[in-house]
Amino acid sequence: MGVTPITSRRWRVCSTTRSDGDVHPLYTSADDLRARQLAATGRRWAMLDQRHGVGVVHADTAKCSDRLVVGDVIVVDRPDLAIAIWAADCAAVFFLGAGGRVVGAHAGWRGLAAGVIDVALDALDDTVERAIVGPTIHPCCYEFGRVELDLVAGGIGASASTIAGHTTAGRLALDVPRAVSTACTRRNIEVAEIGDCTGCSPQYFSHRRGDRQRHATVAWRDAW
Repeated sequence: MGVTPITSRRWRVCSTTRSDGDVHPLYTSADDLRARQLAATGRRWAMLDQRHGVGVVHADTAKCSDRLVVGDVIVVDRPDLAIAIWAADCAAVFFLGAGGRVVGAHAGWRGLAAGVIDVALDALDDTVERAIVGPTIHPCCYEFGRVELDLVAGGIGASASTIAGHTTAGRLALDVPRAVSTACTRRNIEVAEIGDCTGCSPQYFSHRRGDRQRHATVAWRDAW
């Protein structure tokens, strides 16, 4: 993988890139998906049929590696079971709990507006040891409407001015990394970022650039 992973004695969080191939679970064959997952991380991943909502799924019992379950927040307690959020501009946010639980959230603008960060943190139900956001679109490439900006601001409990930015052309934009960080800061959590802007960097797939393919951010914990 082209992205330097965040690792520790207990955790592994990393993102795939274009070089790893498309990992969209709906448009990639099961054989290709399995091969690309194993090549990228040495293990299979549990993924969801993401819908820009706030549905919570526990990967330990849902067998997400074998079939897609609808949801945008995925929870795992078992060591060595990797969970992944696939995206191509939306933010993949992971919360690593002190007690061993890992929660991943698919945080596009609709999910942020619906409060997906709070839902994910409530699902963690633990002290956050690390919070990490994967590659996502930055304001330079994300022109955004005023009405939608207000909706996102309401979903993260902040003012619109806090998460507003400007594109390289000077138009109003949504700052997704700041929106994620602001939502977490409200709950006294600091966020680390891995990866660059998906709209700028040729390493990643971007919905805004017309890509149908998806990369993924993947997290798991080793056995303690």
